[in-house]
Amino acid sequence: MRDLQNMPGDFRRKHAQIEQLVKKLPKFVAGAAEKMKDANFSAQGFISNGSATKWPKRKKETAKTAGKRILHQTGLLQNSVKAHPLADHVRVGVDLGKVPYAKIHNEGGNVVQHIKPHHRKHPKSGKRYQVKAFARKVRYPQRKYLGFSPDIIKATDRELKYQLDKIMKS
Repeated sequence: MRDLQNMPGDFRRKHAQIEQLVKKLPKFVAGAAEKMKDANFSAQGFISNGSATKWPKRKKETAKTAGKRILHQTGLLQNSVKAHPLADHVRVGVDLGKVPYAKIHNEGGNVVQHIKPHHRKHPKSGKRYQVKAFARKVRYPQRKYLGFSPDIIKATDRELKYQLDKIMKS
């Protein structure tokens, strides 16, 4: 009999907890997006439906890049991707002012590089000589690390189910 008397209060309490959980939903999605971004950089490919589409390999490996992860020279690109939970949606992106090359790496494409005049040392004779200004076209392959993946929704669902189970058991 005592349980029946407490039932309306329990329902109100659980209802309030579920409403708070719904308000936290964008934070869960943002957290899942951050984890997915880190997983993409670790896998060196874009993970979708549990499998990674690998990024193209470098055309030339140097002593400096041999054995190193692609797109991870300083870690600035990976660390600059941020997920911002808002009231009813999540904004995931990169500050292009700090990392201007982020978009071309994610989407791929052609870029014209303008090289300023500079001096270079001849490898055999050691003499310095002037290099004139020039422009070159560079093709960047797409190395997608940012975008929608169903895995983000799956991770959010798991977290949401876990939180709902906690509420219902309390």
